[in-house]
Parts: sequence; structure tokens; C-alpha cells
Amino acid sequence: MPVRSHFAISSKKGDGNVRVVVDASFAGAWLLPDEASARAEKTLKRVLVEDALLCVPRLWIYELANLLISAERRKRITREQLVQGHQLIDQIPRTTFDHEPLLARERMSTIAERYKLSAYDAAYLELADRLQCALLTLDKKLRVAAKAVGLPD
Repeated sequence: MPVRSHFAISSKKGDGNVRVVVDASFAGAWLLPDEASARAEKTLKRVLVEDALLCVPRLWIYELANLLISAERRKRITREQLVQGHQLIDQIPRTTFDHEPLLARERMSTIAERYKLSAYDAAYLELADRLQCALLTLDKKLRVAAKAVGLPD
């Protein structure tokens, strides 16, 4: 089964005023056939037609690359699916945010400590909190933390 390559960039333009932060666990459903979900596909379609603005920390691209490489090593996907996955990632419109500024790193560290998260997960939560938007994740601990922070669903 090919990676979600049937999605193509649409020329339809939406207002893109709905921002959403999507972590690698949620985006994995776009790339791995055995993790596909209706909610993930709906989100991807909204992003592709620019009805929603995907916001991600800089580490997102590396996490997705690692997810694809690990899936190929474990024989969950083929080499062709890995390549298709990278092509899909390149097609997904997104705004990338950096955590280089000291304030963002300090907030990320505080969030990681408070909610017992990795720095990677805290980066997603910090960004969603900064933007006051939903954080889509399959990670239960991260979902609980997002709810505790008061982020929208």
C-alpha cells in the first residue's frame, strides 16, 4: 500500500485562520499506512487546501524523517513508501517555528519539567501554548498536558 500519495496540493485557497500544531505521532498517520486515521486524513486535507495553517517546531521534519527511516528498518514500509513519505512531507504547507530564542527555550524547559515531558514533546506544547491553538497528538501524556494548559481541542 503506498504512503498517502493520493493527496495532491489543491489550488483552492481558504482563509487559513485556523492554526494547529501537529506532532510527529499524529503526522505519522499521514505517512504510515498502518497508522492511518480519519481524523488525521481530515486534518491533512484541511492543511492542503489551506483551510488550516499547520504550525510546527523546527524539529518536526527530523522527527518525521526518523519515523520513516525506523518504519523502513522494521519492515513496516518499503523503500518506495519511504521516498513517497518524504515527497508528501515536502508538499505539506507549514509554518516552522524555532525555539532558539532564550524565552522559548526557557518556557520549553519549564513545561518539560512541570509535565514530565521530553524536550521534544515540550517543544510542541510550548508552541501550541504560544499560538493558543490546538495540539494534535497521539501521545496520551502530551494530550493530558495540553488539556492542563487549557489548549483548545
